[in-house]
Amino acid sequence: MGVRSLYEVLAAARAGGNIAVMVDVKFRSPRDGELIPESRLESYVRALVDGGVDALSTPTDPVYFDGSVEKARRIRRAAGVPLMRKEFFRTIEQIDESHEAGFDAVQLSLSTVPDIGLFRRMKARAERLGMEVVVGVHSAAQLETAVDLGAVAVGINNRDITVLEMDDGTVSLSESLMAGLPDGMYAISESSFRTGADVARAAEAGADAVLVGTAVAKSDDPAATVRTLRNGAEAWGR
Repeated sequence: MGVRSLYEVLAAARAGGNIAVMVDVKFRSPRDGELIPESRLESYVRALVDGGVDALSTPTDPVYFDGSVEKARRIRRAAGVPLMRKEFFRTIEQIDESHEAGFDAVQLSLSTVPDIGLFRRMKARAERLGMEVVVGVHSAAQLETAVDLGAVAVGINNRDITVLEMDDGTVSLSESLMAGLPDGMYAISESSFRTGADVARAAEAGADAVLVGTAVAKSDDPAATVRTLRNGAEAWGR
């Protein structure tokens, strides 16, 4: 299948003056309940690919998001775009598991891995295995830590994962944090996207990609929703 690189997706978006569209394949949300029935998984992923999605992610936590590594393997088989794992990472073994499952990237969140020593070991292990690492941040202080950690890319979560994203986040958090982003670091603005105009706001702030989950999963036509989001990105790029 060849190399699938999320960094390359972000680099291409920046070079082209556009913004990449990523979709979070989320089966359940603590905020919105069931989003994607397991029986619909493959057809849903194919629709995202048909809509032109640039990359995918999926939370593998079974308790709050109804995810699993096995479901992630099914996503991997259904789509050839880069796939990032989101998880409440606790051990180095989970990094090895991510590689074995076929993930191209992992998102390590500073909100859920507060032990910086463990964070560094997880990041180093993922990179040693050839996976890319997105450092999840939710505050200016965490963005500074990400810079100190040598992050290539950050995921700015507009909602707070420590309260299971039950808060009312907006793109304004990405807009405020992007001002502190150093040159050369890629940024993904995550959550709270509903329209192409929201995507355009993130792009205007300097994000290289948006990560959208619930809005796509709840739509009647996921492929068309991805196209609508992409149209917002392309309109900004022009």
